[in-house]
Amino acid sequence: MTDDLPIREPDQIRQDCARKLQAVQVSDHFQAILGCLLDEDWTTPRLVEMLITPDGHMLGRPTGEPSFKAFLGASEDLIKNIHGVAPVAELDGDEIGYLVAKVAEIKRQR
Repeated sequence: MTDDLPIREPDQIRQDCARKLQAVQVSDHFQAILGCLLDEDWTTPRLVEMLITPDGHMLGRPTGEPSFKAFLGASEDLIKNIHGVAPVAELDGDEIGYLVAKVAEIKRQR
């Protein structure tokens, strides 16, 4: 008999992560980025898609816009910010991993 927690499906991890992060006060800018990573509608306009350029800059595409025209910052800063908000939001390893994996997924789309 073990005390291991049950294995969560990725969507359950996403939902748990979103619930915890929504309770934490962050800038509108960071909230839009987190909402995009978690497929949540937290800001107006909503950030629906992001890309990371070869030099590490993040660009975003807001709802209703045909192109990536919003400069979001450096991808390395996003990783630092995710790790910075994690203890405040009480994210577990799965939830941090989920967010970092979403950033890695965006990087691979180059």
